[in-house]
Amino acid sequence: MLVRLSEDHGVDEGRWFLEAGFGRVDDQGQPTFADLDEAQAWIQHRLDGQ
Repeated sequence: MLVRLSEDHGVDEGRWFLEAGFGRVDDQGQPTFADLDEAQAWIQHRLDGQ
């Protein structure tokens, strides 16, 4: 599940945050992404097993 960070997150405002991932998309590092295209590419990379 991706969520967009609010102004409460300072310099990260507007970035997308991996709130919850499952299976290969689970990541304890809780990555953030500049936009949805970047998030989609990261998710696809994980699903491809890379």
